[in-house]
Amino acid sequence: MAVITLSREMGSRGDDIARLVAARLGLRLVGREIINRAAKEAGAPEVALAEIDELGLLGVKPSATALRLYREKVAAVIHELAAAGNALLLGRGGQVILAERPDVLHVRIIAPRAMRLTQVQTVCRVSAEVAAARIDASDAARAGYLKRHFGVRGDEPHLYDLVVNMAHLDVPTAVDLVCLAAARLDSIHLTSDQGSQPQEAEGSECR
Repeated sequence: MAVITLSREMGSRGDDIARLVAARLGLRLVGREIINRAAKEAGAPEVALAEIDELGLLGVKPSATALRLYREKVAAVIHELAAAGNALLLGRGGQVILAERPDVLHVRIIAPRAMRLTQVQTVCRVSAEVAAARIDASDAARAGYLKRHFGVRGDEPHLYDLVVNMAHLDVPTAVDLVCLAAARLDSIHLTSDQGSQPQEAEGSECR
């Protein structure tokens, strides 16, 4: 019944990692479906357009009421998906919405800016200037979403159980790390459910 939330920077290979983790663990990969369902249930399709349009090309400006209803529906959809289990949730503040659930693994994928620029240039076949503009717009949109709806910054480490910096890692290694963390988390909660107490580690933070 694994549930993982995954936050990623544009150009960090986060989408590739999410897809491969979901395939290995047999999880349902959920991304824009969260946006579309929430917007539909809120009766605010313009919010879906605004949220998908990270680069701000459409200029859609939903009302405050529409945004509030959308935020409530996003939370409801994410809680529903987490309750069903076996899901990897991409973005949409899942790390905040499900923060109180100890059985959910929260992951963030980051990479140095130079690496991100190269990745966006290669995949999107654009110039360095265009790649930089897209990364800046994406970073601003994702940071704005979390600040606007949840009052947090996406790069706050305490929001995550695992932060993977791709500076010196390849995608298969990152996938291994996420899958290992998910397996260990499941093991911890299985042991807890069976009533066993974890052994105290040698050493102490107080010494």
